[in-house]
Amino acid sequence: MQVPLDTPVEVRAEKFRQVLNNENAGPYRVLQESTEEFPEAEVPAVRRPHLTSDGKSLVAVARGRTRAEGVRIAVDLLGGIRRAISAPHSVLIKPNFNSSDPFPASSHPDHLQVLIELMREAGCEEIDIGELGGLLSLPAARNFERWGMDEFQKKNGNGVVLFDEEPWVKGRVPGAHRWGGWIHCQERVLRPNQQIVSAPAMKSHGGGPRFSLSLKNGYGFVHPRDRVRAHFVPQMAEMIVETNLLYTPSLVVIDGTQCWIAGGPYSGELREPNVIIAGDDRVAVDVVGASVIRSMGSELLRDFPVWSHRQIGRAVELGLGAAGPGDMEILTEDATGSADFTALMDQVRAYTEEGVPA
Repeated sequence: MQVPLDTPVEVRAEKFRQVLNNENAGPYRVLQESTEEFPEAEVPAVRRPHLTSDGKSLVAVARGRTRAEGVRIAVDLLGGIRRAISAPHSVLIKPNFNSSDPFPASSHPDHLQVLIELMREAGCEEIDIGELGGLLSLPAARNFERWGMDEFQKKNGNGVVLFDEEPWVKGRVPGAHRWGGWIHCQERVLRPNQQIVSAPAMKSHGGGPRFSLSLKNGYGFVHPRDRVRAHFVPQMAEMIVETNLLYTPSLVVIDGTQCWIAGGPYSGELREPNVIIAGDDRVAVDVVGASVIRSMGSELLRDFPVWSHRQIGRAVELGLGAAGPGDMEILTEDATGSADFTALMDQVRAYTEEGVPA
């Protein structure tokens, strides 16, 4: 569903209703209209980023000759996979499988492949990939099948967690003011002794969020009866961010080998920055990711300093990560020797330092 950025919320809500009425949205509506009472659950406090140096959150931006090489370089820049992931905890990898549309609408299977390999190298044995899916892509089993996850699972020995088939809870989240302090969410996200790896794609997202990166990726843990609410209010960006209070990722690895600069979430105008962005500070990582999208020519972000964006502003208020460029350090490496990488990163750094609220 694509709507212009300045579309009034009433018009946007009506377009959303039209999508809800699509016959393919039937499984989603079953969940959304459910009146089942879910057990209450306490949500653990959000942890501060741990991939830091001298108190600054590290954000790695790497370009490799392959996607896998780029991911490995980025993780090495952060201090290696064993610094990010501590075995023997179980790992839940959260991709963006909002639909079965091809990358960068959704996470690329090759991106998940190298993350699985890195988790194994870190000593993790219990590794699951979990996702719900969007309005038109349920049941999740069908969406996973379209992505070839059955063969992927057989090859890699990982588990698959289909959120629509798993228990839901009513999570107590005092800081989520726009949700009334409670969010119906996937029980799996609240399990102790579990590490979560966020594996989003990089794309613009018209009609409210402007961009979809790691802060938006956590929205997939939220039950449809709550997710639908955000489409009927002007505070959609802030509501998306407040759902990040449900969990803390141990690692975020954004696949920016390709991105969209316009459109989203299902189709868009394609560019190829050919970068991988990694860290565990969702604010810092998304500031860099949004700056890359802007550097590629996105009109959605062209005249909009990234620190002033509503997603970033609310994330800073909630203490999810860096509060400004002085709280983060960008590390870079280009294994390809390409002519444009330095210029791209100079532009990205400039954007990350622009328009910081006083």
